[in-house]
Amino acid sequence: MSNVMYVRDFVNRGVMNDKGEKLGRICAIALDMDSGRIAYAVLTFSGPLQLSKLFAVPWELLTFSSHDRRFILNVPRKTLASGLAFDTLDQVAAGATFAWLGEVYEYYSDKPDWEHKRQEQTQRDIAAAQARRQEILKPQK
Repeated sequence: MSNVMYVRDFVNRGVMNDKGEKLGRICAIALDMDSGRIAYAVLTFSGPLQLSKLFAVPWELLTFSSHDRRFILNVPRKTLASGLAFDTLDQVAAGATFAWLGEVYEYYSDKPDWEHKRQEQTQRDIAAAQARRQEILKPQK
């Protein structure tokens, strides 16, 4: 299991984008206690005035570079800087609902895992309903 890391190893790990710009550091990891999965990472980011702000970043958008020993978040620095920011971890946690997390995913141009699953289930339900309809409308012999 060489591809295993402890959560403690994520904290204070640097984050950069694909252009090599430093975006900040991970200061916390939020777990979804119902699913047991990581919901999002909290990134501390210093803007132009060197004021640190906290940003919730969808976990699925972070990839780990074993070469650089840091995470890659493929968003421009400007996009991150203009996102929804918080001053404290308590503020991040207080705002964390599935609707809010969906908005965060949408802001970073990605759909959360549960949204993909919901859409797939909807497509299966539609296909099943159409098949039932065809069966009902099939001429009786």
